[in-house]
Amino acid sequence: MVTRVSTENAAVSVDALCDVCGEFGVRFDEVSPEIRARMELLAETTETISDCTRIAKRAQQVFEYLEQQDPERAFSDLEKRIVVIGSLFADIGKTGPAHADENGRQLVVEMFSVEGVRDDKQPVADFLSTYFPDDAMTRLRQFVALGLDPEMSMREFWNLHAGWTLDIVRDGGVPVEAIAAAASHHLLENINPRDIVAEDGRFSTNFGDNLAFDRPEKLVILLDKYDALRRRSRGTHEAAIVWLDDLLQRHPNFQNDVQFALLLEAVDHALRDSDA
Repeated sequence: MVTRVSTENAAVSVDALCDVCGEFGVRFDEVSPEIRARMELLAETTETISDCTRIAKRAQQVFEYLEQQDPERAFSDLEKRIVVIGSLFADIGKTGPAHADENGRQLVVEMFSVEGVRDDKQPVADFLSTYFPDDAMTRLRQFVALGLDPEMSMREFWNLHAGWTLDIVRDGGVPVEAIAAAASHHLLENINPRDIVAEDGRFSTNFGDNLAFDRPEKLVILLDKYDALRRRSRGTHEAAIVWLDDLLQRHPNFQNDVQFALLLEAVDHALRDSDA
């Protein structure tokens, strides 16, 4: 069963996101109407917009903590812009691929609205039969019409959204420097759409003044996962930090990454006593 909020309330949620964008110099009237429409669709059916807005607020707490406690490591204005805007648009891919029509977008959004799915290896076809029994066959045909294989696993389906994010925002008026942060937010799961992060850490695509996978992208990743642990899993702050530390320690590419370690420490201190 899909729960929707009113279109009016969805617009209010997106307006709040627009306000945050404005604080970092992004005017939403310069962003494509399609992106606004996709954001409102997410707000109607999922918690995504609320999640993104909350993550942006947490990012600002981390910025403030570093400015007060460790000024030498304070984020520059460009880094802040990358983190906040990247966080706000990271999950727009949950509205489906760039070529999806209105029905396709609605289908994908409603699939992402289902939380607590324990078997991520099950085929999409089985998922649709279980969670949308009344019209599973119609949804299955819509899924195939998007050019997607209903035998792919749910994990494979979920992982597609990072690449879709990249395609949607690339020409949508989102600041080019922030696009890489939005698209690489699942790099710890080795999801690297279009191989935008090269082996040397530099970007293989032009993202303006943002040349390489660095502190801003890493903070986006940490805050995204921190938020998921806190909201979806109802974990404590302490449990989320321990889980993130363990994830980094076990990752072959980042277990000795000093930037990640220092950022996690900043997240721990900045958010320890916060309910934001």
